Amino acid sequence: MTNSQENEKVQYELPVDLRKSIDYVSGNLFITNQRFIFQPRNMHFQRDILEFDIADINNIDSSYVLGIVPNGITVELKDGTLHTFVLESSLFVKCDEIIKTVWDLM
Repeated sequence: MTNSQENEKVQYELPVDLRKSIDYVSGNLFITNQRFIFQPRNMHFQRDILEFDIADINNIDSSYVLGIVPNGITVELKDGTLHTFVLESSLFVKCDEIIKTVWDLM
């Protein structure tokens, strides 16, 4: 994670795919007590870091990207922007825990 802010603590570091319309970008999602930071893996041509403050979140919920089990987290920002992060299969069971943690930080 780059440039942590004062009193910022990482709550989760997760390997995820960021859904971009029909494309997915692999990378790492850092959820801190202050913000979300998505860093694409170096091998991907889309290398823009996505970050937003937890204070900018309007809603967060699980999402069914594959349609069977909740394997993603969708974040809706106050400006209406949606970001969907698809978790690796070993992390599906943590989906509710992660969402609850973020709600507690909001």
